[in-house]
Amino acid sequence: MNVKELRKMEEAELNKKLLEDSKALSKLTYEVKLGKLKDTSKLKKSKVIVAQILTVLKEKEILKNG
Repeated sequence: MNVKELRKMEEAELNKKLLEDSKALSKLTYEVKLGKLKDTSKLKKSKVIVAQILTVLKEKEILKNG
């Protein structure tokens, strides 16, 4: 999912996606520390997605209050 698609989503949808992706990120982090996850690029991709969602949410907040 890219940023353009995220910007089209409503805030409630973004918050739901953020919660899901944050849980997935926590799980991946845990698996890396245990040594179960061999492909650590998934961890980086997950971090990027969470950051993008947070950025879009902040943009929407600024436009709403602005």
